[in-house]
Amino acid sequence: MPSFAEEMPRVLDSNWQLTQIASEPDLVTPTGCCLDDHGRLLAIECHTHFPPDDYDGPKTDRIYRFDDSDGDGVLDRQRLFHEGGVATMNIVNLGEGWFAVSTRSELVKLRDSDDDGIADQHVVLLTHKTSANYPHNGLGGLTLGPDGWLYVGQGENFGEPYQLIGSDGSKQVGGGEGGNVFRCKTDGTRVERVATGFWNPFGLCFDSANRLWAAGNDPDSMPPNRLMHIVPGGDYGFQFRFGRAGIHPLQSWNGEFPGTLPMMAGTGEAACAVIQLDSHLWVTSWGDNRIERYSLDPKGASWTSKTEVVVQGDENFRPVAMAIAKDGSLYFTDWVDRSYPVHGKGRLWRLSRVADAPIETNSLPGFTVAEKEASQLAESETTTLDGRLSALQSDDPFIRQAAITGLVGHDQLTALGQKALPHAQQRVGQMLAWRWKELCDPASVPATTREALITAGLEADSDAVVLTALRWAAERMCKEQLPAITALLKQDRLSPPVFSATIATIAYLETGGASGKSRDPAIEKRLIEFAGDTTRSARLRGLALQRLPSDATSPSDQELGGYVDGKTGRELSLEVVRLLVARGTDHSFDELANIAANEMVDEQTRADAIAGLSPKAASYAAIINRLSLPKQPAILRAEAKRVRNTNVRRDNAARPSRENIAGWMQLVGHSQQVDAGRRVFFRRGCSNCHMHSGRGTNTGPDLTRVAGQMTRPRMLESILNPSKEVGPLYVPWNVLTSDGHVLTGLKMDRPGAKNRLRLQGADGNIFEVPREQIEQLQPSEKSIMPVGLEDSMTLDELADLIAFLSESDS
Repeated sequence: MPSFAEEMPRVLDSNWQLTQIASEPDLVTPTGCCLDDHGRLLAIECHTHFPPDDYDGPKTDRIYRFDDSDGDGVLDRQRLFHEGGVATMNIVNLGEGWFAVSTRSELVKLRDSDDDGIADQHVVLLTHKTSANYPHNGLGGLTLGPDGWLYVGQGENFGEPYQLIGSDGSKQVGGGEGGNVFRCKTDGTRVERVATGFWNPFGLCFDSANRLWAAGNDPDSMPPNRLMHIVPGGDYGFQFRFGRAGIHPLQSWNGEFPGTLPMMAGTGEAACAVIQLDSHLWVTSWGDNRIERYSLDPKGASWTSKTEVVVQGDENFRPVAMAIAKDGSLYFTDWVDRSYPVHGKGRLWRLSRVADAPIETNSLPGFTVAEKEASQLAESETTTLDGRLSALQSDDPFIRQAAITGLVGHDQLTALGQKALPHAQQRVGQMLAWRWKELCDPASVPATTREALITAGLEADSDAVVLTALRWAAERMCKEQLPAITALLKQDRLSPPVFSATIATIAYLETGGASGKSRDPAIEKRLIEFAGDTTRSARLRGLALQRLPSDATSPSDQELGGYVDGKTGRELSLEVVRLLVARGTDHSFDELANIAANEMVDEQTRADAIAGLSPKAASYAAIINRLSLPKQPAILRAEAKRVRNTNVRRDNAARPSRENIAGWMQLVGHSQQVDAGRRVFFRRGCSNCHMHSGRGTNTGPDLTRVAGQMTRPRMLESILNPSKEVGPLYVPWNVLTSDGHVLTGLKMDRPGAKNRLRLQGADGNIFEVPREQIEQLQPSEKSIMPVGLEDSMTLDELADLIAFLSESDS
């Protein structure tokens, strides 16, 4: 059996070949790397990343320089360049012999001034003052911009307060907002915040068109990691203060929350670096043992892409940093072992073109028309206030962000002040501009200005405006706004997102924080209290139940059943049934049977309860059969018959090909039976993969608000041809095991947590694969949603399902 050092990663592009340059004991646990002006490679050897008590390596980190001693084009000589530093993450060439180096707590620059091969000049550029000391969630990502500024990424820092102080005393302060990208001059002066909302922007680079990209080393409950197009003032959605799981109602990962920006693409786990090589962006995935690349497809003022794997290794392949040589070859470091503590292993590789391989153009597309518009909005001194206000109404979030950046950067906020603006997106942009100004310089925004804008925002009739005000109030711990925020819960027509955000904001302001786990006890406590409050409207009580996880023990099954009687509003009784179904206990099924049999309850709710009995149809056959008799109401008869025939397609109608969407629309495109379609959604297994209104599984996209995003024909096409378009959050993975089996699922866990890979299959169930049994792990081009779903139901059921999904979100 070959050792890990003898197992070569597979190169999946025939134009490239892989060569090992160095390995332990000569080089161990390497992190960052870069090339100097003479083509020599500098690589960081980290000895301070969780060293075990018995670790016999150096007490500080090292930087080695590799060069070609005999002129044959191979880096064959290794010499020590620098020793010192703790949790050293990245290095970048500044030119003229200088190198910038990021450690968790400092950004320094080094130079060998007397050309003896050893760095003898050491200058501190930035100091990261904070109580947090986890090795790789402080300063990390590093790149030199075409503007001559140094750009540095800061991780989420456990949400601890921090000061990032420049050599001239300039500083940025914060805490709780999550990771950031900052910049400073190469002498450490003029510290500025560039963007926020990251878990850990560990990889940074500029492309040939001077766009800034970040590879986010993202967390916990929300894979995948993100490849992001970074623009000035951009907010990418994550805030540590709202919990590290990333699922709090005031957070987002792909631009879901007002004022946040989407990712360009989803990457593999533990993405560590991004770099441009040829006409692609390349990313290292430490957690998925591979190197990926991305071509760019325009999407408004930004871009989108899909993952292509270039190099795939086994469990002992952990690529970290990359550097491009003048000949176009790619050097990269390899941590080797999945253990976070330093372990004495490590490798350095070179990926080079094979002989006669075609040479690609070393450039990415230039700025699109939309990008040029965004640049003008953000940077031009001649763009008027009215021009930027008009741009705030754009459908493109990157255009809106550019306008916000321009308002702040060109001091147009002073003229704008607290002026009431006529359009909702303008009001959102106004608040976001003041919020960004306050984040960058807390003393620059009077509390009275913030309070006035939040107060007005909470009174707005626009969800986007209210949500923006709620988040700002929570961030700034504006407890004085609690009465106004609590008053929102008196509005019976409150939308589900605003209801969730309101409850979460109240919990945050009252408790002073949020849970770091996927469930927040403070939020659940308020939801339970609200659901049981008979003075509240049925609709809002229903929304409270909708947001309770199925494994919440309160209210009990019996209490839930007691909520439903002849006077219960439909919006509450619907959620009672859905929660009972989701719990799936013996007691919950008994309560469903009671509701189904109760002639005092409305017929739609009784039909919902019948559908909910489907998993236990044999156990409750007597009541289901009784409710299918001719004397029963038509709705109950129809649902009882569907439940009795769950596994049988009962029509013999000719069905068009899956590509004939128009033909399918003639058959199933005109139903208005929304309630019946909801029952199909949960009974026929759609909820095994999808969430809707708080119930279901996150294997596929949440379909709650799909009605506002897709037409009926597009919905039907996504069912018939599910692989035509797969979003970055929902790319499944094919796992080839050592015994020859191929398993497919969505990855569920964080890297480094266990020795087993957890995945969620198409049926919604989670399964595990021992990592030592994984031979190959690759993204699938096919959706995890199976082809042929339409064959599992009648045409009437499919028509009702389309009607349900087409219903406007209430």
